[in-house]
Amino acid sequence: MSVKKASLYLIISLALFSSCSRKKVVQGSISYNIEYQLPDSLHKYLLYLPKSAKVYFKGDSAVSIQQMNDESTTIITHKPTDFMRVLLSSSAKKYVIDYNKADQAEESPARLGYSYTVGTDTQTIAGHKALKYGLTNKVTGETAEAWFTKDLSVIPNSLTMAFDTTKGFPLAFTVSHGPMVIKTTVKDIKFEPVPPAIFSTPIGYEPLTPKQLREMPVEN
Repeated sequence: MSVKKASLYLIISLALFSSCSRKKVVQGSISYNIEYQLPDSLHKYLLYLPKSAKVYFKGDSAVSIQQMNDESTTIITHKPTDFMRVLLSSSAKKYVIDYNKADQAEESPARLGYSYTVGTDTQTIAGHKALKYGLTNKVTGETAEAWFTKDLSVIPNSLTMAFDTTKGFPLAFTVSHGPMVIKTTVKDIKFEPVPPAIFSTPIGYEPLTPKQLREMPVEN
């Protein structure tokens, strides 16, 4: 092979390698801290609310896990198909609930989304620069705030899917859910391989519909 042909071959090989590298699947995990503000009448429930969440993401799929004592809530999502599966587990029962797109909107803290007002304040969260936005719930008119970064491109998960992805990735956000105000902040983000089994549903879960779950009595 001549030097000229060898050089051309090397250029083509590098271009193909670069193209393949750009297509690699983005995957990793996110750790969140969660804080709550509750009215006095509901303050006792603070003991039962999870104070952290762990999210695993890979390609177009994400799974969020919130654990509190012997109870856990796991939410598996696949954005292109609007798939959402919720796994509820306790020492007494295990339930699996599938939510279609309409069901998801009903459960969202902002059923029709938010309108956004860009601010000028910035801060560094989990090592990434974030810009503050004011949020207004399009249904209730309640105001909130979120801090977005454009340093990252990560698939939305169950905690962030209500937000406009064109603003960036939300690193911290404070929103209302009924009488409860929830502040969620990213603690750290790691880009590393994720076990495939994390997105699967274990055996032994009893199926419920979203309506059946809503109608279940709340245990004291």
